[in-house]
Amino acid sequence: MQKTVAECDKPTYYPNGAIFDWPGRINVFRYGMTEFADLFTNRQLTVLTTLAETVATVRQQVVDDALNAGMPLGAPLDDGGDGAQAYADAIAVYLALAVSRQTDRSSSINSWDSGCNKIRNVFSRQAIPMTWDYAEANPFSTKSGNFLGQVEWVAEAVENVPAKPLSEAHQADAATRDYTDVVVSTDPPYYDNIGYSDLSDYFYVWLRPMLADVLPSVTATMMTPKAQELVANPYRHGGKDGAARFFTDGFNQVFAHIRQTARTDVPMTVYYAYKQKDNETGTSTGWYALLDGLIKAGWEITATWPVRSELSNRMLSKGTNALASSIVLACRPRPDDAETITARIFNNLLRSELAQRLRTIIASEISPVDLSQAAIGPGISVYSRYAHIRQPDGTDMSVQEALQLINQIIDEVMGEEGTGYDADTRFAVKWYEAYGWSHQDSGIADQLARTNGTSVAQLESGGILSTGGGDAWLRQPTAMTEAWDPATDVHTSLFEVAMRLTGILERDGAEAAENAIAKVIGKGIALDVVRMLVFRMFHEAEKRDDGACAQQFNALVSIWSELASRATQKAQNHETMQGVLVG
Repeated sequence: MQKTVAECDKPTYYPNGAIFDWPGRINVFRYGMTEFADLFTNRQLTVLTTLAETVATVRQQVVDDALNAGMPLGAPLDDGGDGAQAYADAIAVYLALAVSRQTDRSSSINSWDSGCNKIRNVFSRQAIPMTWDYAEANPFSTKSGNFLGQVEWVAEAVENVPAKPLSEAHQADAATRDYTDVVVSTDPPYYDNIGYSDLSDYFYVWLRPMLADVLPSVTATMMTPKAQELVANPYRHGGKDGAARFFTDGFNQVFAHIRQTARTDVPMTVYYAYKQKDNETGTSTGWYALLDGLIKAGWEITATWPVRSELSNRMLSKGTNALASSIVLACRPRPDDAETITARIFNNLLRSELAQRLRTIIASEISPVDLSQAAIGPGISVYSRYAHIRQPDGTDMSVQEALQLINQIIDEVMGEEGTGYDADTRFAVKWYEAYGWSHQDSGIADQLARTNGTSVAQLESGGILSTGGGDAWLRQPTAMTEAWDPATDVHTSLFEVAMRLTGILERDGAEAAENAIAKVIGKGIALDVVRMLVFRMFHEAEKRDDGACAQQFNALVSIWSELASRATQKAQNHETMQGVLVG
């Protein structure tokens, strides 16, 4: 029976459409899957088309039942109705969304999530990747990927989303729509990171036939609109430079239009959570375009806040230093009579204001991976409050130049945190900045050790440096596998503590790290200083493209408060027990 079903013919009718070729975003095209129907087996197409066709049948049944219950027919949902027809339309929308969700879990490019023992959906990240060994779920089972599970997801969303006040959703061009008396809060496109419309077509080709009679106002086009979509797609706008111009000009136009017509008594809020480094400047292409558009349109950034918004178990975050937070920019119109200042005055203001804000941000619960993005806000708020910032040659300082200066100040503030380090830690940080974990001539180590008031022998006995064959090298966190007890450790540097805890968390998990921190507390070492060192090591690892260690440092700082809280309680309980035994 299973073999017969697997070898079934392709259904007579099935939703379809052309897949856009965007290497790195939609890779299946290069492997011969040029239409959306190519992404499904015949068996999957048969199940999905059957479910899709059933939506109309259920919709009519709901209308009949509602009329028999005494509900007036009324106008359709798309016309603002609230009678039997609108009620049935709403049910049809929810069922269509469940079928749409099922397409995400019934495709020949689904993979297997071994960590959770379940089907990994197609859109585990915002792309359509090629999958060589796909996993297939039984949609009529009670296990992962079943259709009832999709219906329950939609039902749970309906149950938990607030029903008041009355709200409406419209598809409109952000550059031309009317913003009169509107408070704007927006999560804008992330430059070229996501091809929203091209990816949306995966679902739209299924939703359109199910909802063409239900929501004709949003299903009029054969595929999703793309011409005005504000995405820097180099394959649609004449290459990389053309895409950059299209995106930047579009941003400027949108924010200028909002400033002209939207309410100004409430700040506009702009969310951003995309980390993209430009190899030449170290600043983000996406950030640059966003900030440039805001400032040129006459907006002043008055406040910035990191907001925890990203799931830690999303596929993008696994094995990477993906952002855990969105950055919220609060913006108000810059006064028309804003003053012009010199680059020198701006530099002094920036160092004064940004340095203080940075220390506040670092002391908060923010993850190290989010620091650079969060720090841009306070820095650019200084930049955006002035009409012009004149360089010595008479030209205006660009947003990109301001971002480079902000990154420089972040480095300086991180460096200031090391003024109170012990000699071994000073050596280790400077060595890592210069050489990372690489082997270097032991003479270099001896010279650097003497400069920092320590010795190679002391560094070796302290467990942070190894030597051999005329070379010396720092020990990585994961290499410190021997048993370690701070209470009995004769020579304990701050660097050793930081690396040991990082390695213990990576190797043995949170509980083991928590127990080690409790012993560090007993040693009298200040936990906030340890945290700050790990924070700095993440920053240095990022600069060195040491992704593995950066991820380990970020993991420790991200759960530091929780670990430290439980460890402090354990240390206190231990002291109490010791007091009882002594007494």
